[in-house]
Amino acid sequence: MHRAGERSRHLPRKSAPADTGSGGRITRAVASLTDRNQQWCSAALLRVCVGAVFLWFGVLKFFPAASPAEGVAIRTATKLTLGLLPPDVTLRLLAAAETVIGLGLLTGILLRVALIGFFIHMAGVFSALLLLPGEMWQGGVPVPTLEGQYIIKNVVLVAACLVVAADEWSRTPPPRGRPGCRSAAVRRAVARPEVPPPTRPPRSGGGAHADHAVRPAPSPGTPSPAGRPTGPHTEDEVS
Repeated sequence: MHRAGERSRHLPRKSAPADTGSGGRITRAVASLTDRNQQWCSAALLRVCVGAVFLWFGVLKFFPAASPAEGVAIRTATKLTLGLLPPDVTLRLLAAAETVIGLGLLTGILLRVALIGFFIHMAGVFSALLLLPGEMWQGGVPVPTLEGQYIIKNVVLVAACLVVAADEWSRTPPPRGRPGCRSAAVRRAVARPEVPPPTRPPRSGGGAHADHAVRPAPSPGTPSPAGRPTGPHTEDEVS
């Protein structure tokens, strides 16, 4: 029984099977790719919606009296520019800015520039709540008028573009000259097989036999454990 126990103790252990379940490398790569695609599609949908709204309202400002917010926009921009620009020029500049921002968000061309222009434009829009308090609020109570509500609802557009900006600035640019880089993680995971960990070779035996196998052979002239020298000159030295 004791020898059988020693033999079973020194038998090589079988390596654990490769993890091919939900925690496998291929599954993790596919799940990561799916999450990135879902995040990208959500941000793209928000970007297109905000771009369409900006493009629509910007084009309306090119036509006199076509936009209901034309008067508020002109009065706010006139106060921001200290009255240095005439109202018609101010309106054309606002229309051009909103149209360019809308096109950038809608197409994704120069997206970061369009996002910066969007946030600057929104800062000017919300400044109307302070520059035109008589038109934005009903008396001394914090109850917005119809024009004030028209401006406050833009907070939804700001939140949507914050999501778009976070997705845009957190994305790593793909390497040039390598198409299909989004599926590179999946290709690497499929091409690289699972390699089991190396196993230890079995030992030759236990006890004194193992010690004898590991111990190196003595060199000539070295005294043996019994006190006798070893080597080819052992007999001459003894005689």
